[in-house]
Amino acid sequence: MGRFLLELLKIVFVTALLLTLAFGVWLYYRGAQPMDIPEARGITFWQFIQDRWAAYRQADARVSALPQYLGCRNDVLYYLPLNLRGSFNFAYASLNPDSKLAFAFKYWEEQKPDEVLPKLREVNLSEVPDVFWSYFERAYWRALVSIDYLAAECKLGPVAFESILGGK
Repeated sequence: MGRFLLELLKIVFVTALLLTLAFGVWLYYRGAQPMDIPEARGITFWQFIQDRWAAYRQADARVSALPQYLGCRNDVLYYLPLNLRGSFNFAYASLNPDSKLAFAFKYWEEQKPDEVLPKLREVNLSEVPDVFWSYFERAYWRALVSIDYLAAECKLGPVAFESILGGK
C-alpha cells in the first residue's frame, strides 16, 4: 500500500510540474505577441513590462533620494499575484455565467464601469485562455498606466513608446 501511495504521489508531482511548465511557456508565448489594447500601439506585453520596470527603477532612485521617503513599491511585482488571481476568476466567471463570481463581475461592470478591463461574456472552454490573457494584460495596463497617477511621488509616467518602437 505504501508503494502505491508513493507512486501516486510521484505521478501527481510530475503532472503538476508539467502543467506549471506548460503554463509558463504559454505565458511567455502570449507575452511575446502584440497587446490587444489600442493605446499600447502594438508593443508586446514583455516590452511593456520592461518599460515599466525601467520606469520603476528611475522613480525609486528619484524618490529614495528624498529624505521623507524610503523608496517606491515595485508595482510590477506587486500586481502579479493580484492580476493572476483576477484573471483566473474572470476566466471562471466567463465559463460559468450563472455563478456568484459572474454576478459579482457584472455588478461591478454596472456600478463602476472601466473602459480598460474586458467585459464579461459567456465563452466556451476553448476561449478560456484568450479570456484569461485579455484580462491579465488589461489589468496590468490599467494598474501601471491608467491609474498610475495615484502613485504620487512614485508614479511611473507614460510608456516610452519611442524607445520601444525605435522611432516608428
